[in-house]
Amino acid sequence: METTRLLLGIGFFLFGLALGPWLGIAVDRVVERVSFRPEHRCTNCQQGQGRSSLIPVVSWFADCVTCNQSVGRRYLMVDVATAFTFAALAYRFGAVAVLGPYLAFGAVLIVLSAIDFETHLLPNIIVWPSVLTGLFLILVISGQLGYSEGISSALLGGAVFGGFIGLSHVVYAPGMGRGDVKLSLLLGLFLGWMHPSLIEATRLVFLTIIAALLGGGLIGLVYNRVRKLGKAEIPFGPALAIATITAVIVSPRLVDVVTY
Repeated sequence: METTRLLLGIGFFLFGLALGPWLGIAVDRVVERVSFRPEHRCTNCQQGQGRSSLIPVVSWFADCVTCNQSVGRRYLMVDVATAFTFAALAYRFGAVAVLGPYLAFGAVLIVLSAIDFETHLLPNIIVWPSVLTGLFLILVISGQLGYSEGISSALLGGAVFGGFIGLSHVVYAPGMGRGDVKLSLLLGLFLGWMHPSLIEATRLVFLTIIAALLGGGLIGLVYNRVRKLGKAEIPFGPALAIATITAVIVSPRLVDVVTY
């Protein structure tokens, strides 16, 4: 069993590494509504780099074909984050029905985190379809597994997470944007789904919020360091995403529900 999960994790690490460049295209083009092309753009001069830019690892060391500068750290970070996130989720869940939705969930969070880190935006064109699709998958898969308690927990998780972040936005809008409120609905759905107990689902949501608040300070330091800023408004979406994925990986209950 352990060996099977390890091999599954390795397989999905490689799959995530191959998928990462395609997620990088979304990060690069969604905000500007640029038409999709199977290539990366240089983050300096915005010139396309050709299909070879989609080859993981090799493309990390390539310079722009036009300006001869580094294409940018963005693509490297997205590739690595996707590979490790997919490997961790595959190892954590194993070959069960819920793995697919959580892999999709992880991919969406990587794209949104990268966009938010660069632009302070969480585009509606990604967030709202993800919320609706996530809710649909939770309803369908919970029905197939006879896991009706998970539906209630997911809805409660979305309400609690969204309500808390929404209240924070009302109290202090500069610290918590509307995009964070919308994102929190998605995060709460997948966190709440982890536990059949409404109390445990709520507890997991609040622990994740606390972790995100603490992690947000660390991400702020990194952000200001990378951007070479003394002090600036920081994107909170990445902190929410990292805390949530971590909570999903370390919380054991859903595996017990769907496998035994």
